[in-house]
Amino acid sequence: MTESNYEKLLKAASEKLGSTPEQLRKALEKGDIKALSQSLSPSDKEKLRAVLKNKELMQKLKNASPDEIMKTLGK
Repeated sequence: MTESNYEKLLKAASEKLGSTPEQLRKALEKGDIKALSQSLSPSDKEKLRAVLKNKELMQKLKNASPDEIMKTLGK
């Protein structure tokens, strides 16, 4: 994933999570899932856990563009 695509993904995800791209980046760097999921509903938290546990999906997402990621995640 290029730096530009990563920035786009951070921006889109942070808007969805109700945070800033910088807050999201820091949480990701620390591996702080609690910070990532604070504003999510219980249902969305479970979906996030399922995605993070799926190694095959995580590898696919790692190599995808932001648009492909959003499509894969059904958004």
